Amino acid sequence: MGAGSHSDQSHAALRVALRAAVHLPVLRRDRPEPSPDGLRAHLLRSVREGVHCVNLPLRSENGGSSKCPLDSIPIKSEEIFQDNCCKRELLNLEVYCTNAPDCTQTVTLCNLQDHLKACQYERIRCSNVGCNDTVLRRSLQEHQRNVCSFRLESCLHCRQPFLTSQLQAHQKTSCPEIQVPCPNKCPQMIRRHKLQAHADECLEVEADCIYKNYGCTFRDKRGKVQVHENTEFSSHVRLVLESNTKLEKQVEQLQQDMLVQQEALKDKSLVVSSLDRDITLCDSTLTTLQRSVEEQRVRICSVQRELRDLRGVLGSELSEELPSLRASLDSLRQQVAVTESLREHLGVLEQTCQRHTRLLDIHVEQLQCNEQRFRQLESTSYDGKLIWKVRDYCHRKEAGTPLNSTPFYTSRSGYKLSVRAYLGGDNSGRGTHLSLYITIMRGDFDSLLPWPFRQNITLTLLDQSGSKNHVSNTFTPDTSSDSFHRPTSDANVATGFPRFISHGDLEAPRNAVYVRDDTLFIKVKVDTTGLEDL
Repeated sequence: MGAGSHSDQSHAALRVALRAAVHLPVLRRDRPEPSPDGLRAHLLRSVREGVHCVNLPLRSENGGSSKCPLDSIPIKSEEIFQDNCCKRELLNLEVYCTNAPDCTQTVTLCNLQDHLKACQYERIRCSNVGCNDTVLRRSLQEHQRNVCSFRLESCLHCRQPFLTSQLQAHQKTSCPEIQVPCPNKCPQMIRRHKLQAHADECLEVEADCIYKNYGCTFRDKRGKVQVHENTEFSSHVRLVLESNTKLEKQVEQLQQDMLVQQEALKDKSLVVSSLDRDITLCDSTLTTLQRSVEEQRVRICSVQRELRDLRGVLGSELSEELPSLRASLDSLRQQVAVTESLREHLGVLEQTCQRHTRLLDIHVEQLQCNEQRFRQLESTSYDGKLIWKVRDYCHRKEAGTPLNSTPFYTSRSGYKLSVRAYLGGDNSGRGTHLSLYITIMRGDFDSLLPWPFRQNITLTLLDQSGSKNHVSNTFTPDTSSDSFHRPTSDANVATGFPRFISHGDLEAPRNAVYVRDDTLFIKVKVDTTGLEDL
């Protein structure tokens, strides 16, 4: 530091130097050394005799105010100000470029920024979008042309510009002009944009025979398909002929359908013509009716005028007859009241009659039910035998519905059974045979009987000629079948003979008569051997 004869002059010079050092980037090539009291001062060069620029922090490293290195007087920030005269003097000083030692130029401090804008050793950022590299200005053009990963470079195949970092991926996956091997493993190299066209003719691609639409199912690689098409010409001609024949039949059928439609169209045209005539007739009828209505309207107006004239003439005469007419009206009202009372009484009588009629119908129905029950009781067998008379054979055979006999018993407290007949046949005998079955029914004494049912059953079709050429079949119950276990519902599943006798033998036998007067007789007999009476 320079020293004066008076401390105020020294402080003034120090303040000027401090302000200049704080605000101006005056640099030197050698590094400053720490001062003995912990302050850092950068000696640039003499500003004037006895005065030096210093770079002094406003606060010391321990947090207190900085002190003047000459007289240790504290330096306050509010006492520091910028001296423009000193500033101009400093700006005219010669300084080294900040890029030294690479750049050896020295410039005045005021021209330093202009120099840095053109300095070839200044590090600047690459202007390519996406690149964050900083290089020397002298190397920027080389970097952007040959080094930068974000420079644009034309593809050698399609001549389109791409970022260098993306060029390899473009050529590998999407460049349309680059030649790539056929994906179907044929030996050709094809430009990528022609792959689809090549696939339509590649001999290694699987393809259908061109006669597929005619019925040929051959499918293989296109080369083999071409060989197949050349070697199987005769079979392909046959397929084409068959398809052509089908088409001719379809055309013929369509022509027939068209003729039918034309005939239908003619019929509809006739109907339309008839409707047109009917509409014309209706129009004429409507016109006639309108004229008639108009005539009736005129007549009504005339009658109304005549009535008004008569009312004026007869008004006096009617006023004289009015008392007698009122008396007659009162008499008629009395007669109507009497008639209404008689009608109400008649309604009560009708309701009573209807109630009696309903009661009478209920009694008749109950009598019929009792009569039917008495007939069943009279015809019920309790010895294990039943002769069943089946009437209306032909009609019931055509109807095809099953027929059930009246129940019969093996004893008064024995098993309850019935016969079921299918006159038209059932299962394997449908349409060809008479089918007969036995049904075990739920009885009142089932809990006292041994189960399953084990008795042999014989079914017999009786000969009505007197020759006794009966047809019989006997079966032994299968005790493992549910049909012969104790019934859990009204009746078990029927079992028997689906082909008891053929319709030919039944209706036209040689030495017997099974159907007479449209009636046949079926006999059933249960072997009661071993059964005990309860």
